[in-house]
Amino acid sequence: MPMIENWLRDQAAVFLALRGRVVGSWQGVEMAVRGGDEGEPEYEGPDVPCLQLLLLDAVMADGAAVSIDTYQNDCYFGLWAKPQARCEGDDWGRGYRRRALTELPTGPVEEVSVYLDGEILAEVSLRIAGRELLLVAGESDEDWSGELTWRRLDESVLVFTDPEAVAKVRWVPDRERLHRAG
Repeated sequence: MPMIENWLRDQAAVFLALRGRVVGSWQGVEMAVRGGDEGEPEYEGPDVPCLQLLLLDAVMADGAAVSIDTYQNDCYFGLWAKPQARCEGDDWGRGYRRRALTELPTGPVEEVSVYLDGEILAEVSLRIAGRELLLVAGESDEDWSGELTWRRLDESVLVFTDPEAVAKVRWVPDRERLHRAG
């Protein structure tokens, strides 16, 4: 089995091991979708269907944590989970802010599904206490007119609390080739 397939299997296993655990809280380092380098940073708006995060920590009810961020595989980025918290410190610089993510669901993790796009761990779907949560490797990109394009397989963790919203987003490249892992 090629090395990348072993690594992907191991990464999928870290996410799948969340099933049956209890999430007590979430924290993250949020990235601005507009104005991060100049102007006032904007993190939300009517055309922003998700959180855009540099790092996401799921803190379990027992105090353990799982940190979710991205890894780079050649030209593309995928989701990566590690059993530790990483969202430390408050001074992340312009366009970044560390905060508790109280809008994300807490409670027992009932279901976990991991999706690959070729050899990239592209998405993770979680059902927590009856609420759906979708994590996508991607990032927003503002064009000259202020319109956002959403890039798949990019270096941020996009967190959708409404998984149906992911289908309404204009993705580059298109979101088509996913297959379930594990």
